[in-house]
Amino acid sequence: MLTKIKILYYYLYYKYILKFKTRKELVSFQKRKLRKHLNFVKNNSPFYKGFKRYKDYPKTNKNIMMDNFNLINTAGITKKEAEDFAIMAEKTRIFSPKLKGITVGLSSGTSGKRGIFLVSDKEKTKWAGYILSKFLDKGILSSYKIAFFMRANSNLYESVSSRNIKFHFFDIYKDINDNIKSLEKLNPDILVGQPSLLLMLAKAKDEGNLNIDVRKIISIAEVLEEKDKEKIKKSFNLKKIDEVYQCTEGCLATTCKCGRLHLNEDIVHIKKKYLDESRFIPIITDFERKTQPIIKYELNDILIKRKQKCECGSVLICIEKIEGRQDDTFIFLDENNNKKYIFPDFIRRCILFIDTKNDNLEYRVVQDKDNLVTVFANLTEEEKTLVIKEFQKLANDNNVLLPKLKFKEYETDKNKKLKRIERKVG
Repeated sequence: MLTKIKILYYYLYYKYILKFKTRKELVSFQKRKLRKHLNFVKNNSPFYKGFKRYKDYPKTNKNIMMDNFNLINTAGITKKEAEDFAIMAEKTRIFSPKLKGITVGLSSGTSGKRGIFLVSDKEKTKWAGYILSKFLDKGILSSYKIAFFMRANSNLYESVSSRNIKFHFFDIYKDINDNIKSLEKLNPDILVGQPSLLLMLAKAKDEGNLNIDVRKIISIAEVLEEKDKEKIKKSFNLKKIDEVYQCTEGCLATTCKCGRLHLNEDIVHIKKKYLDESRFIPIITDFERKTQPIIKYELNDILIKRKQKCECGSVLICIEKIEGRQDDTFIFLDENNNKKYIFPDFIRRCILFIDTKNDNLEYRVVQDKDNLVTVFANLTEEEKTLVIKEFQKLANDNNVLLPKLKFKEYETDKNKKLKRIERKVG
């Protein structure tokens, strides 16, 4: 009961109390939160002992976090303990137990590299209140049936359940037809899942094999492509698809009432490492994460900042889109064998710009070698020719050599996050 009261408190705090009229107010708030947070971290995390000012703290990333897991976390949990505990939960599909009172999660990540996260009960209740403040469209006292499809359940999500808010976990490893039957029986108000799963459900609905009437859909875990978003909206007759940009390192962005992503700068401080005028890599400091401090943590994602101010009026930075991972920036060569970096969005356009009769075209584009690109899509010979022309235009525009293009039938692996654009070579 006490946990529910705390969740309600944080819901009200984030929904109605924590508001910023100007960027100046937000920056002032962040400075106060950072000072308090860093004071705790330097006294409780062996890794950060002795550091005083924010600028003195070292930059980190997933490799540094995992290599120094034992020293960074403040719960006295070793990497081996956490990893063994999380893997056992994955194998048994039982996700409710805690390790030394701490929730442990395992994430393969979009990069495929395993990550471990630790969350305390207090951090959990704050997260729950924050998420509910963002996505409950009828207020916290109304009734909701929420279906969420994920690789693993967690008491992190179960903590949100109450008498009127019911979470129902759907295991993505189970047969899709069995999940569809269960989903239809539940008929949820809110549907949560990764884009690849949502597209499967959209197809089932279009074919008359799924009869549900959801009020809201929330996309998680994978990059939501604009074309996929439009397809899901149309199939479920919704005006917008909500998104949560969340990873092992924290909840980084959520959609506003206008359906646009805003960085969650009220819980996370984000520095921007610009790649060009609008593209940047986020370097995050989460001032709510004390069990596993996330400080000056450089992600591998490429975000595109929106140039115009969002109509919702929020002072939080608005994101045009999550373009993909920096690792998935393609590399083409010019006549002198010099490297030229091609952002994922330009590769994506080579597929989306062709005139195809297939409105529901599924595709993946993979750079297997510097001089080889494989297009996974069910294309006609004419459409393949159009794709080659688009790639040739891209090569000409960037003064690079056209790599060898290979075409294969569309395929994906449900055990991995969907990546439309992927570079597999180092």
